[in-house]
Amino acid sequence: MQDTIIIIESPNKVEKIAHYTGAKVFATKGHFKELSKLIVKDYTNYEPDFELNEKKKFDINKIISECKGKKVIIATDPDREGYGIGYLFYDIIKNMAKSVERAEFFEITENGIKKGLQNAKPFATTNLKEFESWKARAVGDKLVGWILSPKYINTLNDKNISVGRVQTPALNLIVKRELEIKAFNENSENKKVEYKIKAKLKKDNIEFFAINDNIFATKDEANEQINALKSFTQAKVYQVESKETQQKPKEPFRTSQYQEECAKKFGFSSEVAMNLAQKLFEKGLITYIRTDSNSLSTDFINEVENKFSSQEWHEKREYKAGSQSQAEAHEAIRISHIHDFSEIDKIASEENLSDDMKKAYTLIYTNSLLSQAKNAINQNFTFDIDINALSFKAKSTKTIYKGFKGVFESFTNDDNEDKEENEIQDLELSKDEIIEILGYELSEVKKKAPTHYKESNFISLLEKEKIGRPSTYATFLPKLLEREYIAIQKKGKNNEIVATNKGIEFIKTLSANNDEWITKSEFTAHMEEILDKISNGECSYLDFIKPLHEKMEFVEIKPAEQRPPTPPSQAQLEFAKKLALNAQLELPNDIETNWKICSEFIEMAKKKQPISPPNEKQLNLAKKLADDNKVELPKDLENNWKICSDFISKYIKKSSK
Repeated sequence: MQDTIIIIESPNKVEKIAHYTGAKVFATKGHFKELSKLIVKDYTNYEPDFELNEKKKFDINKIISECKGKKVIIATDPDREGYGIGYLFYDIIKNMAKSVERAEFFEITENGIKKGLQNAKPFATTNLKEFESWKARAVGDKLVGWILSPKYINTLNDKNISVGRVQTPALNLIVKRELEIKAFNENSENKKVEYKIKAKLKKDNIEFFAINDNIFATKDEANEQINALKSFTQAKVYQVESKETQQKPKEPFRTSQYQEECAKKFGFSSEVAMNLAQKLFEKGLITYIRTDSNSLSTDFINEVENKFSSQEWHEKREYKAGSQSQAEAHEAIRISHIHDFSEIDKIASEENLSDDMKKAYTLIYTNSLLSQAKNAINQNFTFDIDINALSFKAKSTKTIYKGFKGVFESFTNDDNEDKEENEIQDLELSKDEIIEILGYELSEVKKKAPTHYKESNFISLLEKEKIGRPSTYATFLPKLLEREYIAIQKKGKNNEIVATNKGIEFIKTLSANNDEWITKSEFTAHMEEILDKISNGECSYLDFIKPLHEKMEFVEIKPAEQRPPTPPSQAQLEFAKKLALNAQLELPNDIETNWKICSEFIEMAKKKQPISPPNEKQLNLAKKLADDNKVELPKDLENNWKICSDFISKYIKKSSK
């Protein structure tokens, strides 16, 4: 393949792919073209106005020149985003290259690359509608941002404002939950506490609780009942109910499930989890990381069977992509090489994995293999215990067969945070058995308040609401944090998402200005469905763009010189007025409507401020620095704050060296 050029996105994969293929490999380093500030060339057919990224122009032009007269294989990432990047490159070189093909690498291994090249096809015969779909998403999102964001920057007089077709409905979900929590807490009825009684019991050396279902309105009523029971020292098991249950292993990871598990197990944010997975993919250790599919290839399932079929826990299982998936061709995130658990340390050392990369890899390894393991089988017991004709219930779980739970116990042991207070492991009681009563306690019964979304389960909510795609899940929360719409609060092991006052007011303002549509997940989900239909040839690019633009009243993006100026912030304007008063200057025309005029005036007015003496604290510091450095104070220092300030700056730096 010496006369072949392979085009990919990430420079971190260049060396491996070149080694496996013998081809020349070049990376676009992600998007090399971007929409101009006008976004579209006209508002009839909404043809995008793409331009080369200035920082990448030199490198991209060199790559383009390498493609002349050569066979070119475009192997950008195997998703809609990657196809969009690939198409833009294809469009540039299609008439200068000898031939152009499209390949998809789902794993950066020798076998994975070989498969991708074997299945490569002429780019012109691929689904070009996929580019139309990507184009619709790119142009639509840019129009929303460039039309609505400036509108609300001006409305709220805050430059740290942005509106997004996907981020704003995500924020709306968080704000809605925040308002539900506030409404609950403000309702005095919800603050009432009621009580249940729990008996502390003992069998042999095992102590456990059993709870009575009666609810008492006050603590006094509950204590009165406890006093009536205190004379009883023994309880009788009235009834035992038993039920066998089976628990399946977790299915192979979709992107969202991987991110959630990373958050639960390690506290990694979705962004950190995806960065770790990207590095593992580039090293050839796992398959492609942006996927909405739970399916596994037949080859992988067979490889696991060949290696582990003699293991008692193994059970061959097949998984489908799922109704939410765009394509059966995509697999779940899985390991790319089958090996024993004991080899993870060796692989981590050979591949120079960081501690966090090793954690992420081990998580994907165990999930991949346990997806081919047997169910765990439990026997669940409910004990009805009689104390003076009052029924107290206790629960117990007995493991009959560990199944998948017994394979990697040191790494995959389950948390017990959802365990009920009257549930105990491996408690055995028989009907009519007499057990000892140790005492009684009160259990508070409160109305359950709505809770903040955890970072670990918010991604599955976005997926359920059809907001965004696997490639974008990790970007939502960082953007909302950057805009100060939300805050992340640590609560125990969990990171909880809390809407700030700014976020709440922002959503309210959108609704008050007839832009509530952009906050609705239903609208975003509908638009995502249209993107899929464009890919399938059922809809056109304009079917997406025109209705979206109509929602924004067909406002057009104008060249910079034609746009109305942005007003200064209130703080900036007040500062300008203060400087004008001090220097007895007149404010220029249009200063209240044009931030540039205001900024230029501030710079000019600063230079014309009347000279004032330094304050006592500054003066004392200057004198001390003069003594310490054995130098004289400059002339007029006591009358001029600037001379004093410059002197302090000079000798503070010397003192710190």
